[in-house]
Amino acid sequence: MSLMKLYQNIFYAYVIAMNGFSYALMWYDKYQSKKKGKRISENKLFFIAFIFGALGIYIGMKAPIYHKAAKAKFKLGIPFLIILNVICIYLIYKYCI
Repeated sequence: MSLMKLYQNIFYAYVIAMNGFSYALMWYDKYQSKKKGKRISENKLFFIAFIFGALGIYIGMKAPIYHKAAKAKFKLGIPFLIILNVICIYLIYKYCI
């Protein structure tokens, strides 16, 4: 396996892990909101979305969690960040890996 292929696989694993982690954060924040526990700030959720976790946040806004789905900030911001993530992944793949 070439070094470039290894970097490519590590990057793909990172993107998949970030989206799994971001989905888990949405689930955890929904759980905490129901039991009035310590919440995750919206800024932290947006930061995680920015660093390639937007798809996981978006899936967390849909069934079965429906967390933050009514907020306009999330309705518009997360799809925008998904597009930004896809563009960045494409550029990283094309020019860096």
